[in-house]
Amino acid sequence: MLNRRSTFNQNLKNRKGQVALFVALIFQILFLFFAMVINVGLLVHHKINLQNSVDLAAYYAASRQAENMNAIAHMNYQIRQSWKLLAWRYRMLGSAGEWNYHPYDKTTRQLKSGMLDDIVNTTNSIAQNYQIAPAFCITYIPFKPMPPGENTCRNMATGRATRLWDAPGVIAFHQAFSRQIDRASDVLKRNAIERCKYFGSYNYLMLAKFVVGYNLDQNNRMEAIKHLSRATSGTKSDFYDIDGQSVKTGVEKTLANNLTAANRSTVRMDMFNSLGTGDCNAEGLADGAPAKWLTPIRIYPGFRYIDTQCGNNNAINIIAKEHSNNPYSFPHHKSETEMSSSIDKMAQWIGYRTDLNDNFNFSIGVEKNPWCMAYTGVSATTQPKIPFSPLGAITLKARAFYKPFGGRVGPWYYKNWNRGSRWSEGNPNDKTDPNMAPRVTDTSALSTISESAEGTENRAANYSRFIGDKFGLKTYKMLGYYGKAIYELDSGWRNGTAPSDDSSGNSPYEGVDAPNFAHWDDLPFDFINRGGSGDVMAFDRAANRPSPMRILEMAAILPDTFDTAYYSIEPDFYHNYFLRLKNGFFAGPGSAFTSNQDLRPDLGYRRGYRQGAYDYEKFGVKDQFQVINDPGDLVNTKGLVKEQFTFTLSDWKHLLTSWAPVGLNNYSLDTNKFGKCTDLPKGADNNAPNPPTPGNCVMGGTTGYAVKMVSSDYLRSADLKLGGEASGAGPLLNPPPPDDEF
Repeated sequence: MLNRRSTFNQNLKNRKGQVALFVALIFQILFLFFAMVINVGLLVHHKINLQNSVDLAAYYAASRQAENMNAIAHMNYQIRQSWKLLAWRYRMLGSAGEWNYHPYDKTTRQLKSGMLDDIVNTTNSIAQNYQIAPAFCITYIPFKPMPPGENTCRNMATGRATRLWDAPGVIAFHQAFSRQIDRASDVLKRNAIERCKYFGSYNYLMLAKFVVGYNLDQNNRMEAIKHLSRATSGTKSDFYDIDGQSVKTGVEKTLANNLTAANRSTVRMDMFNSLGTGDCNAEGLADGAPAKWLTPIRIYPGFRYIDTQCGNNNAINIIAKEHSNNPYSFPHHKSETEMSSSIDKMAQWIGYRTDLNDNFNFSIGVEKNPWCMAYTGVSATTQPKIPFSPLGAITLKARAFYKPFGGRVGPWYYKNWNRGSRWSEGNPNDKTDPNMAPRVTDTSALSTISESAEGTENRAANYSRFIGDKFGLKTYKMLGYYGKAIYELDSGWRNGTAPSDDSSGNSPYEGVDAPNFAHWDDLPFDFINRGGSGDVMAFDRAANRPSPMRILEMAAILPDTFDTAYYSIEPDFYHNYFLRLKNGFFAGPGSAFTSNQDLRPDLGYRRGYRQGAYDYEKFGVKDQFQVINDPGDLVNTKGLVKEQFTFTLSDWKHLLTSWAPVGLNNYSLDTNKFGKCTDLPKGADNNAPNPPTPGNCVMGGTTGYAVKMVSSDYLRSADLKLGGEASGAGPLLNPPPPDDEF
């Protein structure tokens, strides 16, 4: 018989299965613990993924912003080079014909002893004035088509009358012969006087070609900068890149390509473009102005030229006149020559437009407002699904700011920029380039600019070659070596067969390579016309080859140490930026610019022209160096640049601005690699790098702006000192949005 009581007692004493109950209870706790670990792990994973993706997206946006700024910086430098070319033509070509005070002796064909230093004469007022503020005179041999031996610029420093060819002295006992010579001399004098009437007009028109050519060139580049800067400002949440693409779209794609599926399915993204804010964008500006973070540097240079009054006492009276569109400044004999209509036409292009924002007005480019900092921000939120989350959907948020750094758009006109000002500020002693012409601010009237504002000498076109340069092109050294080079372009002069004295009017001079007025026939309008040559430099159209003068012009515009200190210069602008701008931005969002003009490459470009290894349609700054180092059968200026003008760079690799590290674990500077470009991009030797790289270099250096992360605390700081030593501290004009809004 079954004893139920006994069985019950036994069951009470039976401890089997107790562990199972404990395990069942612990398993639930462990399950919750493991679920929590998985939840936290997934959350951390999604959070890290979100932050990394936002970092990549912000980096992408800032890199597009940096490319836009690199393109603007280089176009700004193109204007600087164009200004250097104008100043060189005005001072070097326009003064080399002077006989007495020029440091190159035309009689001995040697540089004058004691006049080779890089200084300006301070003891002789005539020589000093001639160096500081010359008048332009180009009617002298060896320029063609000047008659052999003729030089109306001989006494330009003193303004004294230049004698025409006199009859030979009367020889005793040969009266009849002497009378014949007298009659022939009278004919020569009359012919010379007739020619003399053209010389003032030639000087006026040649200078007008150079001045108007410069203004048309810089107008084109300023318009391109305006369109690209406004597109870079865009809106606070988007802008266009140099390919004409929406950067916000690229940011969205970058996020989508890097987010996890859980993050991607619920992501909400915002982008912040610092240059699109109200104080830095283009809202409320005139049509001709760039965005507010850039300010045009309008200058008011002065030019003079040598005019002639002919026939008084068989002499050419030379007069220095202001070069302007006022009739009082026109050549004295203008109406007596068939050049009168050309002068009237050209005068319409000389001088300032009434609207100071007109980009045809004299400008040396733009200056960047330091209180409008370029940076981009990206913020994103997601609600990834967490399998075991007891709290439901959890919102994750990430934010990042990146900024371009290390590049340089160009120098400020003055050395200080106060917060809230539209331009840099200072006095004439505070100029970044002490040799630059006076600036016309956007609030000044032209009537306030006078000769006494800074002196005539500071209005004469000039520029600094290095930081601290007080003289620019004024010095004996510049005038002497370039003057000698100009004369020696003519092989007849080099070989000693051309006359050195302008009194020998019947001596022929040789040299098809001599300087020739016709070599600038592309100026002032043909080069800029739609489908024109695009070439502002000397070119022999008759022989279809570069003029030897072009090499001297190329040497004059090469980057110098002042340029490298203040500009980001791209050696291969054509491949790295020009093609993308032309086929991207200016074919799309910026098409208003290209509807009536062509985007211009670097100086030295010539449409449809190729010679040997040089494709002039793809010409860039690195090719400017190459032409100087290997001029072929043209004049060799390599020694002139390397030995005398040591402020000029001699290799395009010297433009590189970053360094290659010693190794992965040692990021210190490797001096054996710096500036040497140890690794060129594929295809670079064939003038077509693939892929394009800033500076045309993969290892050893780069050019322009790079990108780095920046903290929001720094961007919101109220104690930033960005405007130079004399300016106060303050916050940015374009700080990021508050955390609860972005």
